[in-house]
Amino acid sequence: MKRSNTFKITIMSIAVVINIVGAFIATTLKLPIFIDTIGTFLSAFLFGPVGGMLTGMVTSLINGLTFDPYSLYFIPVQAIIGLMAGICYKKNLFKGKFLILGIIITTVMGSIVASLISAFVFGGITSSGTSFIVMYLKEAGVNIVTSVFSTQILFDLIDKGITVLLVLTILKALPANIKVTSGV
Repeated sequence: MKRSNTFKITIMSIAVVINIVGAFIATTLKLPIFIDTIGTFLSAFLFGPVGGMLTGMVTSLINGLTFDPYSLYFIPVQAIIGLMAGICYKKNLFKGKFLILGIIITTVMGSIVASLISAFVFGGITSSGTSFIVMYLKEAGVNIVTSVFSTQILFDLIDKGITVLLVLTILKALPANIKVTSGV
């Protein structure tokens, strides 16, 4: 039991670092995708919804206290993504013909929460590379919530699609003993 917990904490810590590096790259380069949930999905797939939630929440906390203060406000987004990714993975919604459905469900839930936070707390302007699109739509007379959500969902679908495909590739490459220990 103790070895299993140490294993989980170690893998989840590595997943947090993967998220932090992704977020730092995306924030620094002002990319329109976030690449900050690769570790969250990895933990959710390996250890279930709670593992995904914890990984995501710790990521946002560290990011927020170091290089991206906006990240603190988005802790609920990482939590919902970890939760939904874990649930969808357990229900085989990231396999075969259901792959797209798993991506859509997880993305929509995360995008709704992120959009509401972005629109109502920050007026749509955050550290994200998509803020310029939100500003353009807002200046064109589009409602702030609509501006944020339409931009968020589009780029989140791309981001989460890339993330899920990358994580599924990582899972295939993992040694059998790691898959057995984690339950995959």
